[in-house]
Amino acid sequence: MRWQDVEPLPDLNGGISAILASADALKGAWEDWLEHIDEQEFRRTRRRSLRRHAIETGIIERLYDVDWGVTLALVAEGLTQEAAAREGGISDDTLAVIRSQYDALEFLADAARGGRDLSVHFVRELHQAITRRQLTYGATDTLGRVFEAPMRHGEWNRHPNHVVRPDGTLLEYTPPEHVQAQMDQLIAIYQKTEAAHPITRAAWLHHRFIRIHPFEDGNGRVARALTLLVLLRDNYAPLVVDRSQRARYIDALDQANAGDLAPLIRLFARLEISALRFELEAPSVLRETAGGAAEVARAHADRLRLNLVAKDSAGRSGPAVRLAGSLQTKVAHYLRKQGDALRDAFATIAPETVVHVHHAEPPSQRSLLHRDRFRAMANSAGFRPNLNEGVWWATLYMEIVGYALHFHTAIIKAGPPNTGALVFTVSAAVSPPGEIESNDLPVPVWACDPTPDDSVTLVFSDAPDARWPEITEVIDQVLTAAVDQLGQQLG
Repeated sequence: MRWQDVEPLPDLNGGISAILASADALKGAWEDWLEHIDEQEFRRTRRRSLRRHAIETGIIERLYDVDWGVTLALVAEGLTQEAAAREGGISDDTLAVIRSQYDALEFLADAARGGRDLSVHFVRELHQAITRRQLTYGATDTLGRVFEAPMRHGEWNRHPNHVVRPDGTLLEYTPPEHVQAQMDQLIAIYQKTEAAHPITRAAWLHHRFIRIHPFEDGNGRVARALTLLVLLRDNYAPLVVDRSQRARYIDALDQANAGDLAPLIRLFARLEISALRFELEAPSVLRETAGGAAEVARAHADRLRLNLVAKDSAGRSGPAVRLAGSLQTKVAHYLRKQGDALRDAFATIAPETVVHVHHAEPPSQRSLLHRDRFRAMANSAGFRPNLNEGVWWATLYMEIVGYALHFHTAIIKAGPPNTGALVFTVSAAVSPPGEIESNDLPVPVWACDPTPDDSVTLVFSDAPDARWPEITEVIDQVLTAAVDQLGQQLG
């Protein structure tokens, strides 16, 4: 695939309007929530978001690796060796690179707040800031030998660059002699896209910058930072492409290379929804507070006071409950169909196979059961649950020749009250003989906890049918893996 001139934002027919509307609805809830917190609390939340981006952007590039526990500590407590040491530690060199990336994001956030225009000079400044503590990068000479080349901060690439796509074809980036002209053209076209949705605009800028690939190294990190600049200018939260999204992100970029930008826009919209949800969620008070029991108590009191004053002035709770109920009906029906299909598939070897589907939803008392389990599912999926009014849960239980398959789904309120945010997530396990429990909602030893990839963030304004394909995709993906695990256990 030969390099191309920067092309204008294309007409899009990829069904992106629904997911963009979901992001905007959650943004409205987030902006209402901001009215109830002071500037200091907002800045603390924003710093956590930027720390998360600063860590994950280098992991995406395989620049370093950071344990998930260390990541959570650094995000919550700050980019210090003391915070990292409590979860296993991090090297000084890695922490220095992460800090420089974080400082670059602070520089970018200040530029967004100040209304600074995007320019070629700004892009070069941003590259300098992001790569400041990176002295070398991995390069390949004409004989195919890998070596460490010196990093030239803020300077355009001097050598032709290309990458091999998954199908084996060669993707050419802009030749060095055309980089300056292409960057000038990129900025000129970007300035004419103000009428486009900010997430669409950010995805276009991100991809077209990647196709130019103006620097010898750090292009991905700069592209993801530029995405933040576009979103912050329009008062969105800073989205994060984290390690769990790497494969989808690369696939979406490859589809954009082939001419279809819609998958990248949809991915960025989902990540923006997650980013807004992240900023809506209060962090662990214990991690944020260093002054003993009384100060922790005061912090919790402040948090609870905020929850009480955040009235449902926009009327989000009712639509969110109706959305959850509608989706719960569809999930229960879908699980019954899947259970029947599984029983039929195993009937030839185990006619006595038993399949049950159970479910509950608020205001039923059964929706309030098993909070520890749903809290664990939420934590594994990367969000803070609001379990006070119950959970819309459904479980598929299958018993076959002494083994049991447990597959759970849950629709859980997320963030502070009355935001209208929900998360659908799943979890699965296989219990060996002797560990089967046959009550209505079995408690297995978990073998497959959910990840952020195994969840779908929903908002009160979503149409059930519009989000249903994402939910079935998550169900099918995890249930298939669980059935495969069961089959291997059976021998």
